[in-house]
Amino acid sequence: MYDWQRKLQEWREHGVIDEITVAAIQAYEEKQPQRRKIPLLLTVGLIFFTLATFSFIAANWDLIPDLLKTGMLLVFMWIAYVLSDVSEKKDFGYPILFQLLGYALFIATILVTAQTFHLSLSNSILPWFAYLAALAHLYFFKHRFYAVVHLVTGVILLISFVEKIGWIEWLIFVAIAFLHFYKVKRPAETAFAFLHLFGAGLLLWSLVEYDSALWPIWTLFILALLPWISHEKSVVIKPVIQLLAGLTGIGYLIARGETELSLVDLNTTESSLLAITGIVLGILLWKNHRDISWIALLGFMGFLLLDESAIAIAVLSEIVGLGYLIVAQRQNLSLRGGFVFFILIQFVIYFIYAWQRLDMSLFFFIGAILLFVLSGVGWWLNRRKEGGQS
Repeated sequence: MYDWQRKLQEWREHGVIDEITVAAIQAYEEKQPQRRKIPLLLTVGLIFFTLATFSFIAANWDLIPDLLKTGMLLVFMWIAYVLSDVSEKKDFGYPILFQLLGYALFIATILVTAQTFHLSLSNSILPWFAYLAALAHLYFFKHRFYAVVHLVTGVILLISFVEKIGWIEWLIFVAIAFLHFYKVKRPAETAFAFLHLFGAGLLLWSLVEYDSALWPIWTLFILALLPWISHEKSVVIKPVIQLLAGLTGIGYLIARGETELSLVDLNTTESSLLAITGIVLGILLWKNHRDISWIALLGFMGFLLLDESAIAIAVLSEIVGLGYLIVAQRQNLSLRGGFVFFILIQFVIYFIYAWQRLDMSLFFFIGAILLFVLSGVGWWLNRRKEGGQS
């Protein structure tokens, strides 16, 4: 019995639909073409044939001429893509599996070529090939799995830039990431492209050889202007901006509270400029995107870092967390993010200030956890009783 038949039977038993509607749905579904499955014996045979082929190639790998190695992998790659196309057109099997196999063979071809001809993999174009191929697969096949592959390969490419990066590579990556951000419509891909832009912004400060602990905040402030591009994209990236802002604040709290090393020789001029920028950004966001305007408070981080005890950052974090919860409650918005952020702040504060005296503070630590859990449960029960949407 198919899923639609089970649902139809359930709806009929509960009187949701009448017999006329049931007959109409059955007639419609029965006319739909059925997905053909690959016969089991054929599937098993293909698996064993593939394993035997690759085992034979692996056993004789050293005897195969260099050019033939690359050519053979390219042939296998195109066979995988042809099978993917046939699978999609004939509606059998899973085309995505053949596509992934083709992508994997493409990467293998690049690796084998580099190894065979002794090409350097350090600061190479291999991450570029992986990133651009993932992007091409995403646009051509339009499968959501490739959005994740694109995100991962983009992060790998950014990591490869850490040791050595030039303006040309950085500008090309930013141009591709921004164009993808602007053109893409699906929410997950928009968020992933935004993360790539954030990563590129972090690398900018090493590119210009500017030593500052405030570069994550500068990057976030610049990207906080992107919600003005379109309402559709602002709905997607504003939660990402809030997430990055929250993690950035927690990161500064941990760094200042747990390390004795000076983060930087803090520049008063830069701290003042960042504070002014935060105030201006806060005013702009308050007028148009009020729900993320609180991130402007990070502009005062340059002065808060002067406090080696990190108490000032902890106090600001708690105020922001409580303020966000209060505003979200009044505007009937979801409180999940605010609760998670507030609980994370409490964990960080306890580990920073109470870790050495854990035996003394354990009781209060457990009590605080129970308090937040009970508060969350009480809020959820109250919302459910009122029939509101979280």
